[in-house]
Amino acid sequence: MSLIQWIKDQLFKKQTDNSQKKHLNKQTLLLLGILGISFMLISHFFTSSSGTDSQDSLPTVTHPKSLSTNQLQSAKEKLGTSKFSSMSKYESYYNQRLARILEQVTGVSKVSVMVTFSSTEKNIYQDNVKTQTNQTEEQDRNGGTRTVNEKNEDSEVVVIDNNSQKTPVVVGKEQPEVRGVLVVAEGANNPTLKSWIMQAVSTVLDVPNYKVQVLPKR
Repeated sequence: MSLIQWIKDQLFKKQTDNSQKKHLNKQTLLLLGILGISFMLISHFFTSSSGTDSQDSLPTVTHPKSLSTNQLQSAKEKLGTSKFSSMSKYESYYNQRLARILEQVTGVSKVSVMVTFSSTEKNIYQDNVKTQTNQTEEQDRNGGTRTVNEKNEDSEVVVIDNNSQKTPVVVGKEQPEVRGVLVVAEGANNPTLKSWIMQAVSTVLDVPNYKVQVLPKR
């Protein structure tokens, strides 16, 4: 017989004797008290289980991660192999590329970058160097002789004839000197993230830390 059925039997069976009715009332109160305590225990059990589940479901905090050496080197190479027709386009490209690179750092977002250069990039041309060496002997007043070596170098830019138009041969690009870098980003108020941002900018642009300013975004 279940607990509920036994309670119903005790509550609803007919009693004719007054003393038995009084005894039944006492049993009823006792049973109701037992039921109340049981429900409280069950409710507490489920509440505790729910609290444990909610704690287990909390998202784990991802530890900040800086850029690897390979990522920084790859970014440096990509920045150095682009062509631009004006200084503004040159700076704009660096600003956008550097911002995308820095946003790969865990905990850093909404990055704005401003890079200023001293001048635009310069072409490095192929030179044709001609060297001429002259050696002469001179006689001094005392009858001695001495040998004088004279070396002359003459260089000119190598040009090619392209459809009756002479074009100099370009062998490389000389990147301009960086005057300064300003980075504004969310997460930069964290000292560790700020240090990583400065390290990344310094590595990619090959500039000292004192030329890099990192500020938190409001």
